[in-house]
Formats: sequence, C-alpha cells, structure tokens
Amino acid sequence: MNSNLDRKLTTILCADVSGYSRLMDEDEGKTLNHLKSTRDIFRDFIGQYGGRIVNMTGDGLVGEFSSVVKAVQCAVEIQNKINKDNQPLPPSDRMLYRIGINLGDVIIEGDDIFGEGVNVAARLEAMAPVGGICISGSVFEQIKNKLPRNFEFLGNKEVKNISDPIPVYSLSLRESPNPGQGRQQDAPSTPDNQTQGTDEDEQISVYVKRQEAFHRRVMTFGSIILFLFIINMVTSSNYWWFLWPAAAFSFILLMEAVRIYGNNPRPYGREARKTKRLKSRRKNPES
Repeated sequence: MNSNLDRKLTTILCADVSGYSRLMDEDEGKTLNHLKSTRDIFRDFIGQYGGRIVNMTGDGLVGEFSSVVKAVQCAVEIQNKINKDNQPLPPSDRMLYRIGINLGDVIIEGDDIFGEGVNVAARLEAMAPVGGICISGSVFEQIKNKLPRNFEFLGNKEVKNISDPIPVYSLSLRESPNPGQGRQQDAPSTPDNQTQGTDEDEQISVYVKRQEAFHRRVMTFGSIILFLFIINMVTSSNYWWFLWPAAAFSFILLMEAVRIYGNNPRPYGREARKTKRLKSRRKNPES
C-alpha cells in the first residue's frame, strides 16, 4: 500500500437515474432537459447542506460531505423534491433516482475521490429502491439516534469487488415521531408506495410496448405474405410455393404470441387503454 497517497474520511453520496437508457431512447431532448433540471436540484441541496459535487458523468452523480447527518438530510430532501415533482407526470416520463450513501476512507486526486469508500456508495445506490435511499452500516451507526427516521435492515450484502459483506439499510423518506434503530416501518411511506407503483408501471409499459411491436410485426409479415401470394399467382399459379415462407412467418408469429400473451391472454386496444386495464387487473387479480 502506498502510504504517500493523500487520503481522508468522508461521506460519499452516489446517485443515478432509474431507466435512463429507456428515457433517452424514447425522447432524447426531453430527457436531457429533465436531467438538467434534476441536476439543479442536486446542486441546490448539496450546496445548502455543506457538501460538494465531485463529478457528474452521464446520468450519475457523486458528491461528498464532511457531515454524515447532513449528507443523509440532503439526500432525503432531494428524493422528496424529485419524487414530488415527478408525481404529476405519466409513469413512463418520470425521472427518478436511486441514492446510496457511505462513510468511508477515500483517496484524494485533485478534486476527485477514489477508493473503496466510493465503490461501496456506488453499490448501495444500485441496491436502493427507485426514488429511495440505501445507506451503509457505517452511516447508520452515525445517524441512528440523530434523525427522525426509521430504517429497515436489508442484511449483510456481498457485493462485487468488495471483500467483506456490507450491512445495508433502507432509509424511510418520511419523518417518524419515534425513530427506531433498524426497525422496519409498519407502513411504507408515500415515496415508497410511489416507488412500488413506478416499478409496476414500468413493467406494464414494457409489456404494452411488446404488444404494440407484435402487432406491427403481424402487419409487416402479413404484407409480405400477400406480396408473395400475388407474385405466385402471376408467375406460377400451378405451384403454390408462397406457402413455404408463409408457414415460416406464421410459425415465428405464433411463438412470439405465446411468449407475449401466455400470461395475459386477453387482447387490448390502444396503449393507454391497455395500460389502464392491465393495472386494474393487477390490483384486482380475481376480476
């Protein structure tokens, strides 16, 4: 180990957009504008709580704080603000973040920081729920009696490139009058409910888009078969060779239909109506 490296103990915050690639694929301009507005929220709150932004790459962000308590307070304010701003938007347009926070030793290189402390924060961010926060055991020990929050212990997690398991806690975004040490909340807070709904909405959106793609494929294959049929009629009406490619196309469509509709056999109309009915069926499975 190089003892000449400049090191310090600090609180690292890592944040990342959930579903960023999908958002960029659907509308790059709108997604970029939304990303800029959420970055402004990070800048404002991190500045207010005495932290600094270390770097911003793509849809990710790394910040650091000298105070563990202020880092967690800042993260809660950011998530509550972003979750609230996204609530009026359609689920497919929402830009929500995951945040991970760790207290650890880092290497200082100019204005940047490196090392296991940063890596752990990044792993915690990946484990956090959409719109929520995960913290390490080192952070929990510093804030458990200082903030009006409840925590849920998620276990000691093995993570890539980290030798020892990390104690991981999920942090409630709603204030609790009787905060507990690692006590699981009796009822999820509003942002957690919103997160659950967002995950479900994303799953439904993917399913509906698969249906739409299947319908387009049916139209395309049908047009090809019709075109081949016309050519067959004109060139060699005594030998129906078009049936061979038609059979192949039909088999492909059949396999695709089984894959998509196997668990949801009822057909749907337009995308908005499909999403509404699918959500209704998930909430009322007996209907």
